[in-house]
Formats: sequence, C-alpha cells, structure tokens
Amino acid sequence: MLYEEMRSKAKGLLRPLTTKPLQPLSSHRHLFCLLFLSALFLTHSEAVCNAQDQESLLWFSGNVSSSVSPLNWNLSIDCCSWVGITCDDTSESHVTAISLPLRGLSGNLSSSVLNLHRLSHLDLSHNLLSAGPLPPGFFLALDHLMVLNLSYNSFNGELPLEHGSNKFFFPIQTVDLSSNLLQGQILNTSIYLQGAFSLISFNVSNTSFTGPILSFMCMSSPQLSHLDFSNNDFAGQISRGLGRCLNLSVLRAGFNNISGEIPVEIYNLSELEQLSPSQSSITGKIDNNITRLKKLKLLELYSNHLEGEIPKDIGHLSSLQSLQLHVNNITGTVPLSLTNCTKLVKLNLRINRLIGNLTELEFAGNKLTGQISPRVKELESLTFLAFSDNILTNITGALSILQRCRKLSILMLARNFYDETFPSNVNFVSSYGFPS
Repeated sequence: MLYEEMRSKAKGLLRPLTTKPLQPLSSHRHLFCLLFLSALFLTHSEAVCNAQDQESLLWFSGNVSSSVSPLNWNLSIDCCSWVGITCDDTSESHVTAISLPLRGLSGNLSSSVLNLHRLSHLDLSHNLLSAGPLPPGFFLALDHLMVLNLSYNSFNGELPLEHGSNKFFFPIQTVDLSSNLLQGQILNTSIYLQGAFSLISFNVSNTSFTGPILSFMCMSSPQLSHLDFSNNDFAGQISRGLGRCLNLSVLRAGFNNISGEIPVEIYNLSELEQLSPSQSSITGKIDNNITRLKKLKLLELYSNHLEGEIPKDIGHLSSLQSLQLHVNNITGTVPLSLTNCTKLVKLNLRINRLIGNLTELEFAGNKLTGQISPRVKELESLTFLAFSDNILTNITGALSILQRCRKLSILMLARNFYDETFPSNVNFVSSYGFPS
C-alpha cells in the first residue's frame, strides 16, 4: 500500500496534458517535445524506491542500532534518499549501494540484505557489528557485488559455505574482511573466488584464518594487485603460485606461522612495491634476484630465520624507502651499494651477525626530516657522513653528537637547519662543510 501511495503522489506531480489541439510544428520540434515529456515522466516515476528493496532495508535497520549516529530512515522519504543508500536510474529504482562506515552501528547483519539483488557496493567498515557469522549464502546471493568492505567489525565464525551456482562470473573487485574475528580456512575450491575474474584487492589481515597462503586466485584473477594475509594463523610455505600474480604490487603475509624459503618465482613480480613476510619462520637467504624488483619500496623480512649475506647489489633497488631486516641471522658486511638507495628513510639491521666497519654514510639530496640520532656516535669507524640538502633540525644537538665520532673526517650537512642560528664555533662549522 505504501508503495502504491508513493507512486500515486509521484505521478500526481505531472500536470494533465492540454486538450487544445496542437499547433503545427516542424517534425524536429515535435520530436523534441515528445522526448522532453517522456523524460519528464520517467524522472518522476523513477523517484520511487523499489518496494522489495525498501522492505529489506527496513529489516536491516531493525537489526542494528547506534547511539553515535542513528540511521533515522524515515518512511515519509523515498528510500533512495536515505542516508548511505544509492539507487540505480532504472524505472524500478533498485538499491545498488549501502555505505555506512564509522557510524557506531552495533547488532548483526540481517539476511535481508541478500534480497538486494542489484547491490554492487556494501561498506559497513569501522562499526561494532557482531552477534554471529555472515549470513548463509552471503557471497552467492550478492552476485552483483563489486566492492565489499566489512573491515573493523566483530564478525566471527567461518566464511559461509558455497553450495554451487549457475553463475560462472562474479564482478567483485575489492574484498576487505580485515580486523574481524573470522576463522577457519579459505578454501581453494571456493566457487565465488574462482569466478572473481575482476578481483583487484583481497584483504583478510588481522583475523584468525588458518591453512595455507592462497595462490589459486593468481590464475582466476589476472588483475590482482593487493594481497594482505598478515596477522593470521596461516601456516606452511609461501606458494610458488604467487609468482603468477604478475600485476601484484602489495604482498603482505607477516605475523603468521609460514615457513620455508621465499620462492624465486616471487622475484618475477615486476610491479611489486611491498613485500612483507615478517615475524614468521622464513628461512634461507635473500636471493640476489631480489634486485629485479625495481619498483620495491618496502621490504620487511624482520624476525625470521634468514641467513647468508645481504645482496651486494641491493642498492639497485633505487625506489626502496624502508628496509627492515632486523632479528635474523644475516652475516657478512653492510653493502656500500645501500648509499644508492637515496629514497631510503627507514633502515633497521639490528640483532644480526654482521661484521666489518661501516665507514661511509651518504644520504644527501633527499627530504629527510627530524634530528640526527644519538646512536650515530656508536659507529666508531665512520669517516664520511653526508646529510646535506635535507630538512634536518637541531644544529647544536647534531654537532654535539657528531663530535664524538672520533674518526669522522668529512661531514656534509650544508643546506639544512634553515631557521636556526649556527653556534659561535665557526671554525668547527666551516671545517666540516657548513657554510661560514
């Protein structure tokens, strides 16, 4: 009844057509008028929300609540105008998107959403939704979904089992289930993931999933660029199949129980920017082929059981911004080629078995900010240090620290400290490369 009344009101907005005879018009003007009237009628008729979708939304709202930002969906307003709701522009006005992040919603996810068959975007991230697992049949029912973001909630249990489908292709592009209480295995027999040919990003970090790290999606989803398995209970070795994800730019798998060596196939991923299997049980050495990853910006291999030396040509990774290899069994010396990593802002090699003298450090011509660390004075063999053309602060503190580097003979700090007054010890400043 409510649906019919709303349609009646919408149609009532149109004035009756005049009964006067039409004046002679050119065929083009006549056609234009007909098109205008048709468009006007469609505009008003499309303004009414689909009745079944409206009912499904009401069931959804009845299962959640918020003292922070209540939904306040009002029946006197077309549901396509409700907060967080988007509809398509067809005559039936189906709901295509629910976007309600950061609203403090608590309760559960009603199975009524499964009736929203045209839903393409569902974002309920950063809420307090819990009270059970995802509804049975969740993925197969919402077979128009392109974006699914349920991150930062308290959904628990295993992912819904899939019992077959006549559909071979699912248009999903983004799946983010991170920071929930989900558990169990993500099966490589998943009909949904096998048919996710358009999948770009898959994030299940900070959950409690078990089993092996998935790689079968590299075959079914050729555009896959973001995989995040970190902070779970995944076990076993990193699959060689991940080397087939040729468009992969982010591979995060740290804080799991994975073991074995990093497969050499990973070094075929020319688009890779982040590689992070940290805090696990990775063994072996850092292969020299890692220098093929020219776009690599972040390399986190810390807290593993790595051995061998750091590749001497690691400086070929000119895009590297963060290199963290601490807490391993790495041996040998620190490669001098690291000075070619001019974009490097974070370097951590502590708690290894490195030997030799670190005599030269050059980081000139970057955008480094902050102060020189007091730990620089621990580099007892340091003879050359270049930090010029950056944005360093605290000139007095820097000089106090560096004066303790007994073998330091060349110090370049020019064109820093722009808003500070240089100390009166001009001789010391000028002899170490400061402008006099």
